[in-house]
Amino acid sequence: MPLTFHDIDFTVDLPDVPRTSPVATHVPPCLKEHDETTRAIAKVLDIDVRGTAQVPHGYAIGSSRGQVEVFAASGAVRARNTERLTAYEDESRRWEGVERGDDGTYRLSDDASKRLSHHGLEILGRVGIRAEYAGLDVTLGQWARLGEDGKEEDSGPGRATVRLSYAVHGLPLLGPGAKTNLHFDPEDDGQTPALARMFHVNRGIESTGEVATQSLDEAFSGLLRQSWSGKGIRDGEGRITITAATFGLLALPADVVQTFAASALMVEGSVSGVEVGKDETVTVRFGQYLPLAHPKALAEAGYGGGRLEPGVVVTGRSRGE
Repeated sequence: MPLTFHDIDFTVDLPDVPRTSPVATHVPPCLKEHDETTRAIAKVLDIDVRGTAQVPHGYAIGSSRGQVEVFAASGAVRARNTERLTAYEDESRRWEGVERGDDGTYRLSDDASKRLSHHGLEILGRVGIRAEYAGLDVTLGQWARLGEDGKEEDSGPGRATVRLSYAVHGLPLLGPGAKTNLHFDPEDDGQTPALARMFHVNRGIESTGEVATQSLDEAFSGLLRQSWSGKGIRDGEGRITITAATFGLLALPADVVQTFAASALMVEGSVSGVEVGKDETVTVRFGQYLPLAHPKALAEAGYGGGRLEPGVVVTGRSRGE
């Protein structure tokens, strides 16, 4: 049975969606301009450059010690030092200033986070990445060892990540195509943490405009029409629950050519009553970007064909009652 807007439960308030929303036109990437940054990243990561190779998404420089890759579609950069990534036997790391919250999550203290953030920004400046960021935080990887009974026997922090996010005129860039992640390991001698790998993508902005937005009914129509399984939704049991919603501009993955970024609603939630067998249903968790810019308005304004189809990420499912 097809779902309707009345089958959606919202556990969070939806952000205010204006009648018109910005559209940002991207600057086409120039790979030649990335050469200096690419080699600077290799130097920071202590990678001896022995040659250049073509890869499906662009090109890479490096050696057996590591690689720096450039994505032709977006100018994004992905780099890693393979020796540092394989220097540890497992995921555990020994950091100074680690705290554990009431929920069991490990985090760096405020002072330790500030020091690592400053170090990360210094590295970005050194390699020529100086774009103004909208948000910055530090996260720690988490690991746990379970016993035969499934109970936790030990746990601790893992690799630390300095994360930067970006925005256009105060509107956040959503999706995988606008972020910077710097992954660090602690030095055994207590000195400056070592950068093990990094990823940076932030397409340049050439200009911005405004186009009309869709209604919420129109925006959610694609989600409601989606096929969640080969058998569909059981009559009378299908409900969608929205647990998070963020309004912004959609930034597509680094390996996708994107000429403009239009408004979207990033939603997370679950759908219940999904049939997977004759007498069985499950609840499926999902994350999706719902386009908000009106396709006709995009086309009339000269933004491509007027359609920007984001993907769906299904993150898991749980058994129904």
